[in-house]
Amino acid sequence: MRKFIFFVFFSIGVLSKVYADSLIVSKKELSTYIQYSQFLLAQGETVVGPIQLLPVAKVESVLIKPTDRDVKVSGYMVEPTKENWVENLVGKSISIEGEGRLVKGTVIAVKDGYITLDTKNGVVITTLPVFPNRLSSSLKWQDLMAPKLTIKLFSEKPTSSGLNILYPVSGFEWDVIYNAEIQNDKVIFNGFYEVKNNTALRLIDVSLFIKDNGKTIKLYDKTVIEPYSSKVINIDKLILNYSKELKIESKKYLPDGKVAVYKNSTFIGYGSLIKGVLRLP
Repeated sequence: MRKFIFFVFFSIGVLSKVYADSLIVSKKELSTYIQYSQFLLAQGETVVGPIQLLPVAKVESVLIKPTDRDVKVSGYMVEPTKENWVENLVGKSISIEGEGRLVKGTVIAVKDGYITLDTKNGVVITTLPVFPNRLSSSLKWQDLMAPKLTIKLFSEKPTSSGLNILYPVSGFEWDVIYNAEIQNDKVIFNGFYEVKNNTALRLIDVSLFIKDNGKTIKLYDKTVIEPYSSKVINIDKLILNYSKELKIESKKYLPDGKVAVYKNSTFIGYGSLIKGVLRLP
């Protein structure tokens, strides 16, 4: 028996057993996005999708993992993002405005400088607009530029099953920010993780992790990551007796990094934190 289901009942993401979209940020390399979708499956084969992935997904490296052991992946089809963004308009509703007219419709084809639209008055073929004419869509950038995945699943019985879809993503990285303030015979040490989003993506209700030297550290169960922004998260704050070299004892993971040092509210230079030892200038 073969059924086709093209409606995603809900989309969240997972890491292990945690059901929420998850982003695992590497320090400099590609990061990992884990996307979770749940579907109603018939007995036998069911085709689900299209499932929209992030525009920064490396679709050639997708890993699909059903949460139900009785559900198998028979195969899948990828609709990658076109390098020419206009070609991504096929199947989308748009408006073309210029030369005293407004044309609205669904894009059928884009080819050789022409765009074909299915409008309420029939099929219209027109040249692609150039400035000052305008082509517009109500879609957000992430919806317009997102690659899509259609998956064929086999289930031994009718069931509601989840899918973990894992793929590398570009444009994210993290680092540490340390500062130390010398106050008389004390040193106030602060550590922060800085997660950078160098993309136009806005991620909502995502579980956020960082990965370094085989360690995976959870920062948030759910958070919002704004486009072209840095999210700075406190790691720990310690008050230490002053010395040029100090052993940092914290239950939190403190990677090696440089430390901005202040004395009497004045920046005096950089120290370092290496293998848990704080060195001050």
